[in-house]
Amino acid sequence: MHELELLKSIYASASQSSDITIGPGDDMGELQIGSERILCAIDHLILGRHVTSKAPPASIGRKAIARCFSDIAAMAAHPIGSLMTACIPSDMSNDWCEQVFDGAKIVAEQWGGPIFGGDIASCNEAPPIFTVTAFATPPKRGAILRTGAEVGDYICVTGELGNSQEAHHLTFTPRIEEAQKLLQVLGEDLHSMIDISDGLGQDASHLASDTVQLVVEKNSIPLRAGATIQGALREGEDYELLFTSKTIPPSHLATVIGSVCIRKPSNPAVITSDGVDISSYGWSHT
Repeated sequence: MHELELLKSIYASASQSSDITIGPGDDMGELQIGSERILCAIDHLILGRHVTSKAPPASIGRKAIARCFSDIAAMAAHPIGSLMTACIPSDMSNDWCEQVFDGAKIVAEQWGGPIFGGDIASCNEAPPIFTVTAFATPPKRGAILRTGAEVGDYICVTGELGNSQEAHHLTFTPRIEEAQKLLQVLGEDLHSMIDISDGLGQDASHLASDTVQLVVEKNSIPLRAGATIQGALREGEDYELLFTSKTIPPSHLATVIGSVCIRKPSNPAVITSDGVDISSYGWSHT
């Protein structure tokens, strides 16, 4: 299975009603319910794929919530609630499971999206799988989409990248607060945004289009302790915000790492300033 190709096929065949105001392909979908709009996101966490079996159970629950809430940050939205399901082998102890859910419950409430329901099933032929569905309300101007980058925009990133597997992927806090501050400071100049989960190169490609190309200055990328530039481009699991803006954001909120340029039909979606195609640099969750 190739994740991106499968998703493109599914998106192409997806039906859409007038009540769906943001369809497949962004960090969250959006529904119109009466006069209100509700954003929805869903994410799996699979033991042995997204975390190791040695990870503390509370950290597993925390990450299950955090990676889904990172999608909320990418839309500059406000969390309102979440659902959590689990498929667990029958030989797992109740104590281990309760620690997972306690870890999830604590941060979900802390970040403003408490767990209000879910389901549990047994899966003896598969590893533990936790699925979180998060709900949020968009900002007044509407959710910040992946589309919208314009020629001349600055490419910016919050925090630091690389070496996420050392500890960061279990301890990160979704950049919900930072997204709100960026929206407040940049206003309409904030054109597009995504969270970095699959790698800088691959995720940056989602901000490109047929007419705009992202050019990344590698030496401007802020690196986490122990990280390399190649790791920062490829590894993923950073859960920082990557966005384009007409104006430079305050340095305490984000770092400028490149610019948006005109894209010719034969050009790749994302390149470095020395011309290397990094559009596919990333990590697959499948």
